[in-house]
Amino acid sequence: MAAALVSLVGACSADTTAPTESLVSSTPSVQSSTSNAAPTSTAILDNLQRVATEFVSQTDGGVAALTIRDGRTTTVAAGVRAANGDPIEPDTPFRVGSISKPFIATMVLQLVDEGQVDLEAPLSRYLPDAIIGADVKVRSLLSHRSGIPNYTDQAGFFLTVLADRNRTYSSGEILEFVADETTAPAGEQFSYSNTNYILLGQLIEAVGGMDLAAALRTRIAEPLSLEATTFPGAANDLPVNLAAGWSPGVLTGDSAASYESIASSAWSAGALISTTRDLARFLTGLFDGELISAERLDEMTDVADDGYGLGLFSARLGPDSRAYAHNGSIPGYSSTMAIDPVSGDVLVILTNNDALIADQLAPLIVANW
Repeated sequence: MAAALVSLVGACSADTTAPTESLVSSTPSVQSSTSNAAPTSTAILDNLQRVATEFVSQTDGGVAALTIRDGRTTTVAAGVRAANGDPIEPDTPFRVGSISKPFIATMVLQLVDEGQVDLEAPLSRYLPDAIIGADVKVRSLLSHRSGIPNYTDQAGFFLTVLADRNRTYSSGEILEFVADETTAPAGEQFSYSNTNYILLGQLIEAVGGMDLAAALRTRIAEPLSLEATTFPGAANDLPVNLAAGWSPGVLTGDSAASYESIASSAWSAGALISTTRDLARFLTGLFDGELISAERLDEMTDVADDGYGLGLFSARLGPDSRAYAHNGSIPGYSSTMAIDPVSGDVLVILTNNDALIADQLAPLIVANW
């Protein structure tokens, strides 16, 4: 969950560090569909299918991608979702890493709309026993300007998490990784820190009076009819067709391998599971005003010179585009999503191999849609 600014065609980034090489596996399968057919739909579908297939052709795992362009929705899927060779479908669920953060930011801004949270208030108003960040404003947590160290950057973090893959971490145990670290003064300087969004997850639970998975379900998933979007709470909550991940020395596409320590240590900063369709629906619902007020959306998309607002990066889906995005990376997976609210264009890419970097596929899709 380390941060870096990459590009979609000049876009977004941020997330979980993970190995970046993989072994060659089976020849990928390809599945695709398009809706609202137009004269060029077949050519577009063929182009996107070709690009997706070539992207995964020399690597384990695969990709699912969705585009909305000129009102037309197109989905493609290539490769396998597990080592047993089961194909990825357009609606296969993936772990999506830091794409969790726009969901967390949206729920916090809903609480602001409801008068339950003040963006300028210190965290201690809502978490009086906070072991870190008590004096930091909620707005600074959302915008990564808190000065709080990133727990996933701490020496030995991943070694500790991977040492016992069956261990479940609580949010308090996650924060202990940085409890003794020096916090820089909060201010205008952007410094991506997953710790910010662990604290915001605690805030959502404390103010809303329900656990994070329930808050997501009642505040976002049910209102938007998102069928496969969840913060997993236990192994038996996982979708049966969840894409298994590949990551050298860690994951080999085994659907039965435990992911508990990785997911629970990512929690509100990166444990979300979703599909391309659900993520596209989230983006369109967010920008259509179905989740937060226009005032809150303006604040969410008020990106500074560093390109980050409140849970969203600035992005481009073409030379004249002004889009908003977030990406994700967690061991075994890479993801990115973006929307241009003026044109209505949407792009979502999910992979189940952390060597298949979604942001690298994005400009190839944009060039062919």
